[in-house]
Amino acid sequence: MNDYGRYGNYGANYAEGYGEYGRYDAYGRRGVDAKYRGESYMQSMNDGYRAYEQSRNEYNNGSYGAKEDGLKELEYMLHSLVKFAKVIKEEATSPEEQEIVRKHFKKISEM
Repeated sequence: MNDYGRYGNYGANYAEGYGEYGRYDAYGRRGVDAKYRGESYMQSMNDGYRAYEQSRNEYNNGSYGAKEDGLKELEYMLHSLVKFAKVIKEEATSPEEQEIVRKHFKKISEM
């Protein structure tokens, strides 16, 4: 894909401190306390879902180039989900919390 697409290197959010494809880079937002890092992954998942839905709608309306964008957004969204799950697992410190996390991660793995 060229660099002029909606999610390319010169996307709308590139100048606002986002990563290459409009997502925060691996280090998160600068100046945001690490205890809130889960929130940035939640925001990233939300943004990814919106962009994914938009690409799906564009593809369904005949824009065949939107399929590639939609798949890319799906990948970003699920990557954020994995990062968020990792945060949840790391922050579960008591045995009760860890058991709840394991229970729900098991449900996810069985989907």
